[in-house]
Amino acid sequence: MKEDIFKKEAFVHYKYFINLAQKMTQNPLDAEDLVQDTYIRAYKFFDTFEPGSNCKAWIFKIMKNLFINYSIKKKSRPLISLESTNIQTGVWYDDPRVTRYELLKLMEKIKDEYRAVIILYHLEDYSLLEISKALNWPLGTVKSRLHRARREFKKILLKSQI
Repeated sequence: MKEDIFKKEAFVHYKYFINLAQKMTQNPLDAEDLVQDTYIRAYKFFDTFEPGSNCKAWIFKIMKNLFINYSIKKKSRPLISLESTNIQTGVWYDDPRVTRYELLKLMEKIKDEYRAVIILYHLEDYSLLEISKALNWPLGTVKSRLHRARREFKKILLKSQI
């Protein structure tokens, strides 16, 4: 019975998490490992999942924590793939002289918690409330980190003189 509920609630999001993991790890093999580890952990602790709540956010939180641990071990691996994202510079940074590649390369210099908020908000189209739930942060923390991320990114842009 647990397996049926797990398939219905959690496994339906598998492709989404594969795509997200590839953006995070920049490597298909690492992405597959991350998602497999995420689903193993999710299955192991599925008893703690509250039926009727947002399973996708619950799994995301597990994957985020595993990725942070993975990043600490691997030291300074970029969080997103420069080739696979479809950011449009006009959406949140409006300078036609800067290419998408240049923006994303510079974004790698932002602290992880700031970069996570920018990715979720600007690349994954999560609302501030969804980010708050997914990362288990208060809404005010999400807003302030998004603000700080933008400010930090602006400093990086000015230093790079793009």
